[in-house]
Amino acid sequence: MPISQYVRSIRAKIGKDLLILAGSSAVVINDRNEVLLQLRSDAPIWTLPGGDLDPGEHIAACVIREVYEEAGIYVSPERIIAVLSGPDHMHTCANGDQVASVQICFYCRPCDETPPRVNDDESLEVRYFPSDALPENLHRPHKLLITKALENNPSAYFYPPSE
Repeated sequence: MPISQYVRSIRAKIGKDLLILAGSSAVVINDRNEVLLQLRSDAPIWTLPGGDLDPGEHIAACVIREVYEEAGIYVSPERIIAVLSGPDHMHTCANGDQVASVQICFYCRPCDETPPRVNDDESLEVRYFPSDALPENLHRPHKLLITKALENNPSAYFYPPSE
């Protein structure tokens, strides 16, 4: 996946050392109770749309931008489903860059009936799935976020510390 100029400039200074990045993801549910997913181009798995926050960007604007960039639809964020960080959200990229993520996952509704489409090079396919017929190769942590979204609990989920 392409990295922003902002991250590129930090990487020029810190190399492959650990970098904390904030971002957002979206559980987009349409009026038919279907969930929007993308089949990633870098791995054969279905995931929620989302990505990193740009400098000065509001987090809700980030999720709107990311869904549009990846699926070609506009969404309205309605509530926060979860705030995720910690050991389960640290990884080393294929190029050796170390990343720790702070992710805010939003429950979103599409603004209209525009069908989703592949809108960038991050996805091979983008489409809605019935909430009771999600693909088997769904990224496991995203399955939990979808479950939390469908519970319709107004409180955000905070993954407990692993200590």
